[in-house]
Amino acid sequence: MSIFTNKKSLLIAGIILIGGVSFGVRAHSNQTNQAPAQKINLYETTNLTSLDASKITDGVSSAQLSQVDEGLYRLNKNSQPVNALASKTTVSNHGKTYVIDLRHTGRWSNGDPVTAANFVYSWKRTLDPKTKSEFTYLFANFKNANAIMVGKKSSQTLGVQALNRYQLKVTLSKPIPYFKKLLAGTTFYPINQKIVQKFGSKYGTAANKTVYNGPFVLKGRNGTNDTWSLVKKTTYRAKKTVKLQRINHQVIKTTATAYNLYQANKLAMVTLAGEQNVQNKNNPELKTLSSGRVGFIQYNEKNKVAANKALRTAVSLTINRQQLVTKILENGSTAAKTFGVRNMLKNPQTGTDFVDDAYTKNTVDTNIPQAQKLYQQAQKQLGQKQITLTITCANDDTSQHAADYIQGQLTNHLKNIKVNVRSMPFPSMLTKVSQGDFQLNLTSWGMDFADPSQVLTILTSSSNSNMGHYQSKAYDTAMNAAAGADATNSSVRYQDLMQAAQTALKDQAVTPLYESRSRLLVKSNLHGVIYNKFSGALDFRQAFVK
Repeated sequence: MSIFTNKKSLLIAGIILIGGVSFGVRAHSNQTNQAPAQKINLYETTNLTSLDASKITDGVSSAQLSQVDEGLYRLNKNSQPVNALASKTTVSNHGKTYVIDLRHTGRWSNGDPVTAANFVYSWKRTLDPKTKSEFTYLFANFKNANAIMVGKKSSQTLGVQALNRYQLKVTLSKPIPYFKKLLAGTTFYPINQKIVQKFGSKYGTAANKTVYNGPFVLKGRNGTNDTWSLVKKTTYRAKKTVKLQRINHQVIKTTATAYNLYQANKLAMVTLAGEQNVQNKNNPELKTLSSGRVGFIQYNEKNKVAANKALRTAVSLTINRQQLVTKILENGSTAAKTFGVRNMLKNPQTGTDFVDDAYTKNTVDTNIPQAQKLYQQAQKQLGQKQITLTITCANDDTSQHAADYIQGQLTNHLKNIKVNVRSMPFPSMLTKVSQGDFQLNLTSWGMDFADPSQVLTILTSSSNSNMGHYQSKAYDTAMNAAAGADATNSSVRYQDLMQAAQTALKDQAVTPLYESRSRLLVKSNLHGVIYNKFSGALDFRQAFVK
């Protein structure tokens, strides 16, 4: 996963607006006993760009695709995979071979059956360099995938085949412990080859230029307009579970406008921002959703000052994370306990959350006396009485406020330190960091699915996303074991990942700051929405108005 290319999950510095939040359910009526209309209106902060599973790069499009299509599995509220189009999964060859039986009831909106060949076509198309997908890295452990990515082998050699109309075989180069979670993502949804060939480059760009296999079909999207609707699909395999008849969408870019509509009872949900969070902290309609994202400081270890471990640890122990999340972010985010977020993974033996097990004392705590001691140690090691640090960040309000807060914490508690904040447009920041033109970088990382490897992998020495150039043999050994020899032993793999996380904390490879969250107001008459505890993703398949 690249910290610079994954537009579906990399957002500016921390506060996330959840894609797919809704607006427009009528308030309860005291004038009639009629059953309420099963309609809601949803809003997005940016436009829908595509419904092509091979080419989607943004969160809004991915969220929309997850409502109109489905894959082999879907994630429940605990981010655990359950069968969607799959009916049975058989695993063999030490976790490297999957035979997946498909339901015979899957139907595209044009009447075609959903078959194993639809998945084979979709995955080979995504991996084909001509498609220019940004998510080919998700196929890394499929047989021949790495060679296909660099053009050494044809996409037709990918380790996937249709054994018959409703049976799919997947061959991996090595076991993937979270494979079902991976396959639940929109990148692995099936695609109807006949429709792609019909519309060519226009496929997925408008409502009438694709077909749908999920609970809803898209209507009213012409490719450029900022309104569209999702209408219940009458041929959906589980249509009895779908209660909403229509979901209308509109792009609303300003939170103030959406908030005012919610207060006027024209919104079913609204994402809060800034002072709205404070005003509604005791509102019974308030919900707090995780974002599957961790905010942190990364250090350029090719810079002599930033490479000093004592200094990095001093920085971490100076920051009051609780104040940061409650006074600065004010969006329900929580103080980070490790490089990761809650609900990534549970201890197979005890059920304890990974972030609690990985927590290591005096690495992410506020401990000013210890920070001052370590800072003095760094001064001696560097031979500098005064140390100057520069924090590079994006120039959005949230990033700048967080950077200013950290600047104040460091200058207030550490003597003879100067801290500069260098803010710039987000694309410019990414360019600077990728070129190594930074000392400290305030950023965040979003995960594609719930597993610690999704965030810990970026600190391995071979990762293209390791922009700080952190190097640790112990860390690499633990991560390699988790991905290799111990991949099929859940308890041992868990210990490998925990060892890696604790090594990173002790080394202060990065300084974890907060687990990103968003706050929503949800009208009390909207029920049945599934809120994913890990990512905050919303699933309206079983939602209804009461």
